Amino acid sequence: MKKNIQKVLHKTALVLFIFFAISSGFKFDTVSQKDASPFPLSLKFGLLQPLHASADDWGFVRQSATWARGNSLFMDDIIAGIESNTLLVAAASGSTVTATNMKVGDGGGVFDVRLTLNNSGAEFSPTSTVYTGTKTFSNYFELKVTGTSTIALQFYWDNNPRDPSTQGALLLYNLALVAPDLWTATANIESYVYMPDLANDTTNTYTSYPLQGLIQTYSWSGPLGTDSELSKHAQRGRVILEEMDNRTVFCFKTVVRIDATTDLFPTIPSFSSKGLCQPGGTSNEYYKLAYSQKLTGDLNVTAKEGWDEGTIAASGTDTICGIGGTSLSYGLFNFNGFVRDHVAGTDIPSDYVPSSRVDLLYGRVGGQGKTGSGDANGVLWDDTTQATIDGLSVSFQTPPGQVGSLIPIN
Repeated sequence: MKKNIQKVLHKTALVLFIFFAISSGFKFDTVSQKDASPFPLSLKFGLLQPLHASADDWGFVRQSATWARGNSLFMDDIIAGIESNTLLVAAASGSTVTATNMKVGDGGGVFDVRLTLNNSGAEFSPTSTVYTGTKTFSNYFELKVTGTSTIALQFYWDNNPRDPSTQGALLLYNLALVAPDLWTATANIESYVYMPDLANDTTNTYTSYPLQGLIQTYSWSGPLGTDSELSKHAQRGRVILEEMDNRTVFCFKTVVRIDATTDLFPTIPSFSSKGLCQPGGTSNEYYKLAYSQKLTGDLNVTAKEGWDEGTIAASGTDTICGIGGTSLSYGLFNFNGFVRDHVAGTDIPSDYVPSSRVDLLYGRVGGQGKTGSGDANGVLWDDTTQATIDGLSVSFQTPPGQVGSLIPIN
């Protein structure tokens, strides 16, 4: 049984194409766009595209940082594209610019567009799965599927998301809607970028982390595609990324919930639709991963992971389905990819992040992490408790009311 589980794990789980890598499913039946006009902003939706990795190389470790950079660059792309158009900035400052039946980039989508910049009111105050209450942002960009009320993307941001005195940036999108020619993933995805304010840490959340840097937390709910069992059944999860030590170390962790009925053993009837952990199959399962990467030299990575059934196991548990002898810790990688696994902590080379640091990072998986019940700004970016993962429900916000004058550009 252990051998079967390890075999399936190497082919489906450890690699975990789960977060877009397995996922989104390609779609080739394009929609006619001959009547759509270009909006004065061209976005690179390709930055959000699925990541594909080798099943033998812990592909989720290799590709997750690339995917995260793509999301971050996509936000930067929106901001830079808007700021480079002085006429658009002037029109949208304190007003509501709209356009209908517009193409704004690759991926096949045609949208009705809305943009407001430099708003001083409280109209743009979305909720999030990552913070309590609401936060008020000064800028808002929205895409709706043209001619409908269906929102494909909402982006809220302050002018410098890296400034700890701002609220950061919040992006909500649905891949099948922003790029309908490419993807079938119907999950709603939320990306929150946040710089903790260490100078005004009234809750002492970061006292033990004086080198805490920028945070990116990605959460989703819904199917990540229709083309594989994992993409259909990995319907809730969270990915957390941290810049640490003055941007010289990158820390990553995730929890992905796998439905109990996921059919990972289709050729074994008695195991059908019972997930990875056999026998049983009556409870949801949770994939856990943490790694730390040096951002200098060969970009070396030290990783640790596990797979639990029913509950997210006690801090630091890295077995597969609770079976002894299934741990692969630690996995080592460099810029070329997989190096080796089953490496003892004492055998990790000195140019890699030491196992003690990865153990601390992995030990926060399944808990409230650094932020506990919330930092001074009510942000709980480090929360991967089972209750939070099970309860994730990412949804678009009710579109805010008109700000200032309405300026249609077509």
